[in-house]
Amino acid sequence: MILISNGGTNICTSDEPSDTIVVGTVDGVAILKRDGGQWTVADKGLRGCFISAVTRSENGALFAASHGIGVARSLDQGHTWTWVNNGLNHFDLWSARAGKLQGRDVVCVGSLPAHLYISENQGDTWRELPALREVRSVARWCFPPAPHVGHVKDIVFDGDRLMVGIEIGGLLVSEDFGNSFAELPVDPNPVECDIHRIIVHKDRPGRIIVANGIVGVMSSQDDGRSWTKSATPPHAEYPDAIVVDQRDPDVVYLSVGDGWPPHWYARGRARGKILRSRDAGGTWERLLGGLPNGQRALFSALTVETWNDGSALYAADTDGQIFESRDGGDSWTIIADVAPVSKGEFYRALVKDRTKLANVDDLALSDAAAKRFNATPA
Repeated sequence: MILISNGGTNICTSDEPSDTIVVGTVDGVAILKRDGGQWTVADKGLRGCFISAVTRSENGALFAASHGIGVARSLDQGHTWTWVNNGLNHFDLWSARAGKLQGRDVVCVGSLPAHLYISENQGDTWRELPALREVRSVARWCFPPAPHVGHVKDIVFDGDRLMVGIEIGGLLVSEDFGNSFAELPVDPNPVECDIHRIIVHKDRPGRIIVANGIVGVMSSQDDGRSWTKSATPPHAEYPDAIVVDQRDPDVVYLSVGDGWPPHWYARGRARGKILRSRDAGGTWERLLGGLPNGQRALFSALTVETWNDGSALYAADTDGQIFESRDGGDSWTIIADVAPVSKGEFYRALVKDRTKLANVDDLALSDAAAKRFNATPA
């Protein structure tokens, strides 16, 4: 099964190519089925709910995190859903991840404001990991749009380590099942640590790659003790989704916007692009081959599926177009149109001829971010 969403699982492995895709959209979950090589929308669930993240446990249970309503669980591949919010105190959720942490099957969800919850019984109950908010930088966590408070944007299980990305605030790691967290020094200034996504790979121990929405793609080769910035091409300042090929750990795919959100709003388009690196972010090339050039929308989700002798790449944008590549990104096909797939309110900010919105346009920027944004032409 392939999962596509902004803040959920984006690495899928199987024995053979999957015939089912579960997409988290601003209007619930779309279930795509492949029959004879063609994808169709076979079912929709959780209509009317903004789904920020979709993840799947090893026993097949699906979890959908929502903005404002909490977590829903499906035990029948997404056709029916039940809300499982027992123990949650925050319901505006931006991220979700199921998997093994220190040998235990767990599910984690992260909220705005930035709180982290864990379940060890497949969502029947949740408990908060309060140590997340005991790190030194917590008072400086922020977010440009209203209400200007940070949230948990990504969650990664890396063997015995739990890694959490805060937008905006920092990259945190726990080695004791969430009882304590340490901050990795991506930047000494928390408001420069806009952690969208975290990439690790079992064949590259010690390497961490992050998509930093303010600074760009950054990487560490020493478990986060030191960091370098990747030189992305011009007009690719805002990295959002990022994935690594499971068969080749140095092949990385990245979605970007031209400039930053204030520029998009001024000109009415994000000019979303997808890039590929064959050297773990050292150099990048832009992918076209069927992708739009200069489009209004932003690619808000990337997923790679790997099977025994092949792989496929999937991208979804804020207009709800789903793209598939079966050749490592060289060529792409639109396989479905669903409701928008979006990080927060980007889908509303990037519609044609829109009106101004308080929770989109009322941006509170740090001095460093404002200086960087103003130096980049719209």
